[in-house]
Amino acid sequence: MIKTITILVPVYGVEQYIAQCAESLFQQTYKEIEYIFCDDCTPDRSIEILHEVIDKYPERSSHVKIIKNERNMGIGGTRAHLLSELKGDSFFFADSDDILPKNAIEILARRMEETDADVVEGAYQEFANGKTGSINLPCHDRLQKYIRKVQVGNLLRHQVWGRLYKTDVIRRVPDLFVEGIDMAEDYCAMTRLVAVTTRAWTDDVVYFYRAEQHSFYTHEKKEKNILSRLHATRKVLSFYHQRGHLPLTVEIGILDAFRICHEENNVSAAMIDEELQYVPEHLMAKMLYGILHSSKIPYAITNVIYKAVRLLSV
Repeated sequence: MIKTITILVPVYGVEQYIAQCAESLFQQTYKEIEYIFCDDCTPDRSIEILHEVIDKYPERSSHVKIIKNERNMGIGGTRAHLLSELKGDSFFFADSDDILPKNAIEILARRMEETDADVVEGAYQEFANGKTGSINLPCHDRLQKYIRKVQVGNLLRHQVWGRLYKTDVIRRVPDLFVEGIDMAEDYCAMTRLVAVTTRAWTDDVVYFYRAEQHSFYTHEKKEKNILSRLHATRKVLSFYHQRGHLPLTVEIGILDAFRICHEENNVSAAMIDEELQYVPEHLMAKMLYGILHSSKIPYAITNVIYKAVRLLSV
């Protein structure tokens, strides 16, 4: 039976949004909640505003903890720091510019008790400038097909927010988040996690994702983002090698990272190969690897072939 749920919140550059986010967290109908906010050396008034909101909710204030990184660590390092402070039975990530419906945690907790799943995912809605978009439902496929879709890298969203996790999952993937892996940190986490966890879902909306353009974690230098994507991909590759099996769908995800870095960001194939140390195993992966390395095949054709191989793999 679930008891205490810990909501983990990275904080950086969100003085415009932190009050609305925190209020939605403190207004949850589920009572047994602990809150950990991590200040990633934010340069603005985010933490000051957070304290002001905490003062408005005295019934929650004794269950709130604010920690601070010694230096700016990025989203990967900050999520890792938050997990290191975790003591509850289960946890939930909320980004500090987003909002939760009041019953979000209660819905997910109830579903976890019903199914005993390791991870429970809910539906979410994007919102911008006060307007909400259509509802994004979780994948309803059977577990093995869902896993394959996650592994290929770009058929499903890999967001870590909007899901309730049993704390035990950290034991299975201790390095779930890593400092320096900021771009594709969600791909790195979820692509490994799906291999060692069970899953359930609900079509109830449990998260409102802010889609407005803003400048903090998601807007880093291009070169840093490319390296982060490659490091994330290498981590996934190493994880599956250690398990003794490299599924074709994982290879497709690795080749997708290659495609993005090489074809869309003009990174040399030699640099990518040096970083990934990837040797294709499946016949279709070998074929696609060769095509991606060819300078004679136009990108438009490469892209069509890639999508065809991806479709066959899932």
